Amino acid sequence: MGVMNQFHGTVLLLLSLFAVPLAAAPVERLPIVDKAIAFHGGDLYRSTETGLDVCSRSSCIHVRARLDGDAYEFEVEGRQERFRRRVLWNDERLEVFEGGKPVAVAAGQEQHFKDWGMAYVYFPFLPYRLNDPSVFKEDQGPETWDGRDLHRVKVTFTPGSSTDASDEYVYWLDPKTGRVEQFAYSFKGDPGGLRFRRGQSYRRVGGILFFDQTNLGAEGDDLTVDQITPSFVAERMKEVSVVTLKNVEVRPLE
Repeated sequence: MGVMNQFHGTVLLLLSLFAVPLAAAPVERLPIVDKAIAFHGGDLYRSTETGLDVCSRSSCIHVRARLDGDAYEFEVEGRQERFRRRVLWNDERLEVFEGGKPVAVAAGQEQHFKDWGMAYVYFPFLPYRLNDPSVFKEDQGPETWDGRDLHRVKVTFTPGSSTDASDEYVYWLDPKTGRVEQFAYSFKGDPGGLRFRRGQSYRRVGGILFFDQTNLGAEGDDLTVDQITPSFVAERMKEVSVVTLKNVEVRPLE
């Protein structure tokens, strides 16, 4: 009788283990992210030249992005410390100017300058860039913020794909439309920390949805995006800046 009880107990334990839902594995595509990209601009992203200024408390950085199918060209210009920097790159070349003079880019330094530029290109074109190569999404399901159910998606990157590939992101999307409502990311540094951005002032230009962001922050190398909750944001994070997109112009390619 004791053996039978042990057998039944083992069966029940195994059934209970298999009944626990497993965490969703990271994937290259998610339906909610595809919906978000379609809502924000969809195929318009793939055949346009866009110019805009990314402005915060300190300065404005000018961005020009030309996207033609899989071909691209980005140009980013703005003040960097005591001089003005301009970086232009595409899939064939990289050009760097500082103080109006060309810079000879040493071997191994190309990614440094591209990363500097991408820091300003990446956010204005969200969520389109979430389907870039080497970007992986994890469906984390619904989460309630201020009485609204938002769809939470975690994003990670292939190791070595950039110098910031160890950063992790979380996006909260409107489940009906896919609109990006807010997002957060971790970063390494001295010190590292978290940033949490709330979308505001949504508007369409040339059919593409752009939005400004209130940027909140918390410092600490031990912080991760997995810790972000409404209470964590309210209790631990303080406003760092407001990121505003100005002078947005979108020109369709012929």
